[in-house]
Amino acid sequence: MKVLYITVRADFGGGPRHLTQLINNLSQRYEIYLAAPEGEPYGTEWRCNKNLKGILTIPYRSFSIKTLFQINHFIKEHKIDIIHSHGNGAGIYSRLLKILCPKVKIIHTFHGISDNYSSKFKNIANIIIGNILKFFTDKFILVSNGEMRLGKQLGFIKSKTSEVIYNGIKDHGKKNLIHSHILNIVTLSRFDYAKNMDMAFAIARFFKKDNSITFTWVGDGDDFQRLKEQAINENLNINFVGFSKEPIKFLKEADIYLSTSRFEGLPYALIEAASVGIPIIATNVKGNNECVKNKETGLLFTTIEQGISCIQQLQDYNIRKRLGDNARDFFLNTFTEEQMITKIINVYEKK
Repeated sequence: MKVLYITVRADFGGGPRHLTQLINNLSQRYEIYLAAPEGEPYGTEWRCNKNLKGILTIPYRSFSIKTLFQINHFIKEHKIDIIHSHGNGAGIYSRLLKILCPKVKIIHTFHGISDNYSSKFKNIANIIIGNILKFFTDKFILVSNGEMRLGKQLGFIKSKTSEVIYNGIKDHGKKNLIHSHILNIVTLSRFDYAKNMDMAFAIARFFKKDNSITFTWVGDGDDFQRLKEQAINENLNINFVGFSKEPIKFLKEADIYLSTSRFEGLPYALIEAASVGIPIIATNVKGNNECVKNKETGLLFTTIEQGISCIQQLQDYNIRKRLGDNARDFFLNTFTEEQMITKIINVYEKK
């Protein structure tokens, strides 16, 4: 069976990372092809991946009719059986291709449905497009139950052909939490509107004079340089690492994980934090609130003041250890890579 993956992103993020997992784990069962942009870090990595039978380069985060017909030609040339698109932009291509290639099975994974856009126009356009494209989709994969509920509410999916499959990761082992005089609070993030790092900045500012707390930010994006310069100007204790291919290294050096996202699909960073057994503080939004059981594996919050209070609560070592141990157990029962891959294979095999 031949599978074509489509993505319009090759940069830092859960969607491209998820795609890499599929390429690396499914190549023994299927012939895998890819339509994706160039770019760092994943674009370069994919073009060196021997598991891929063929790659078509498409534009980064933009749509064109020319590209649509190039993908159509690629599908017919390689006799593709399944198209599996990842993310909103790729989903436009895949569902329009159903019109051109009606016999090909179209599977779409959203990786974060949102009704919280930076402009009203984007929100309206997104709803109109989503309601049309659902009629050209054979199977919808949602990465969280919250995403499933929102997809139904907005009219993006059909209930009978939709399934929730949680993201999963390999087990990198548990960190031993210790008594520490200085708490290292880590965030792995894209620096953009969705991740809302300005809220994380405001929380860090509150602890400016507290030498017992440091913040480590791993990732890159549009807001990175602005916030870095602002942190230097205000003399905040934030270590700006930039992008890293070894996020687990930073998590194993962490005492607490912090997420301030406006919305999520199902965030890999929170799953990774749970996997090493550190407590999580996260905004109470869909995706986050399925990775974190409030007061069991971490703490959920809504406002900056609540986020500050959560950190203050976790200055207690016994609370940190209890939540971290519970987070580790939750990971093993729910978010392993093996569980994710098995469920996706079942979707491919169903007629």
